[in-house]
Amino acid sequence: MTKTLYVLALSCALTWIGCGSAPQPSAAMPENTSAAEAAIRKLDADWVKAAQTKSADAWLAFYAADATVLPPNEAIPASRDALRKSIEGLLTLPNLSISWEPAKVEVAKSGELGYLYGAYDLSFTDPKGGVVKDHGKNVEIWKKQADGGWKCIVDTWNSDLPLAPPSK
Repeated sequence: MTKTLYVLALSCALTWIGCGSAPQPSAAMPENTSAAEAAIRKLDADWVKAAQTKSADAWLAFYAADATVLPPNEAIPASRDALRKSIEGLLTLPNLSISWEPAKVEVAKSGELGYLYGAYDLSFTDPKGGVVKDHGKNVEIWKKQADGGWKCIVDTWNSDLPLAPPSK
């Protein structure tokens, strides 16, 4: 009987110790991401204004140093110089008009990454003097930087319009 009581007491003690030291699930509240979402929305609106100045430097300032850009109808720029050339090619289109607006902005609970998607409108004059109009969708992934600011780390956009038939 003494041995049984000893085993029972030891089992209870181990159970009690085990329960007391087991990690308890945290009841952490989700992060308040509304301030980060507002910051990304403002940066995106500022980016549109920068694009309308047609300055590649103003545009490129929104990208992180290691950003990946996936422009339509061309390869992924392999360097910052190639990225600059791609953006300059867009911004120097004759009579360029460009704007975009987010439809949704969301930030991870960790507060380190956010994304947005939306729609863009673009028009310019082609070499024959005709007006080319395009509209489509865009996606941007933003990352919080060490200084607390946000930079775009992935950017892509593509047309909603069907491909033009081959010219004859």
